[in-house]
Amino acid sequence: MGDTPNTRVVTMLYVGDVTRARDFYRDVLDREPTMDAGSYAEFTWGNLVLGLRARDNAVRQFAGRVASSPGPVAQQITVEVTDPDGLLARARAHGAELVQPPTDQPWGMRSAAFLDPDGHLVEVCAPLN
Repeated sequence: MGDTPNTRVVTMLYVGDVTRARDFYRDVLDREPTMDAGSYAEFTWGNLVLGLRARDNAVRQFAGRVASSPGPVAQQITVEVTDPDGLLARARAHGAELVQPPTDQPWGMRSAAFLDPDGHLVEVCAPLN
């Protein structure tokens, strides 16, 4: 089994309320979902396909392997954007919790991080000029 050219890879976030999560990402990303099917919504964000799946749906499919409620963060999503400060401001305006204010990092990136309404850690960054 090998990779298929142009294979789509989806990063899936389990959410308590797909409509709330969809509206949050629609407003923060300033784009419409590429798929909206009730218990699932999807956004294309640069090279990332971001899936928002109803947590209870995932709990039923993967019994015993998916937490029935959010817990401590065990992973993050990092996306390079043109304006991390602006994206963070929009996220905060829509209820995101600040984790890291915009910071010039020693590795040559400006980054900021927030928790979305379901507690997922999202870092946005841009190269320093």
